[in-house]
Amino acid sequence: MNLTGQVAFITGASHGLGLATARALAAEGASIACLARPGPGLDQAVASLAAAGATVIAVPGDVTREPDVQAALRATLERWGRLDIAVLNAGTWEGALLHETSLELWNKLIDLNLKGAFFTLKHVAGWMIEQKHGTIVGIDSIGGLAGQPGSAVYAASKWGLRGLLESAALELRPHGIRVSLVFPHNINSAKEPIATDAPERRHKIEPEEIAGLIAFLCAAPDHVHLAHATVWPQAAGISVSMK
Repeated sequence: MNLTGQVAFITGASHGLGLATARALAAEGASIACLARPGPGLDQAVASLAAAGATVIAVPGDVTREPDVQAALRATLERWGRLDIAVLNAGTWEGALLHETSLELWNKLIDLNLKGAFFTLKHVAGWMIEQKHGTIVGIDSIGGLAGQPGSAVYAASKWGLRGLLESAALELRPHGIRVSLVFPHNINSAKEPIATDAPERRHKIEPEEIAGLIAFLCAAPDHVHLAHATVWPQAAGISVSMK
């Protein structure tokens, strides 16, 4: 894999899968723009990437605010003059029984998991259409493929993301732009590495393990397009048909 000379814009890049993805793409030679809410977390993430040799900038903002996304993209383009990769990673999970779900929770999940992805996709697509190339990777969830008890709003946001990106893939294909979706399950959100011989290994996957898959999607030859990738722990109890 080789991403030398390419520029990647990653949302939710201050921790977890977003930061792991930034590291994976930087290791392949990409320059990285990290979008996340301003604060020590973003500062530390960018500092750690730079210390490891990455070419990286922070583009602080709230992905649920369209002007913030536009400003972050402008800063990226002012720095490098191009945009080759966008990873729509920002998102969150919170569960509740349907009849106990508050409007506040609905707004939180729809705003971050869906509206933020829409804002990013909308403005990234415009730039990539002008360039006539680009790769967009959306981080969905198994919740975007199958319903789960106690997770109706989360599933709604992730099914919405799936529809948004699958439609975008058809719109953008004539412009030389690839759109891929990754559907992970049971990421180790505790951010504590799991030993290869630990029992938890079969039930959790590390962010770095998914980031490697994202890097593969981004570094594939231009004529290669992998539309969907599902990834889960061996012991998750899910079959390839999602049943």
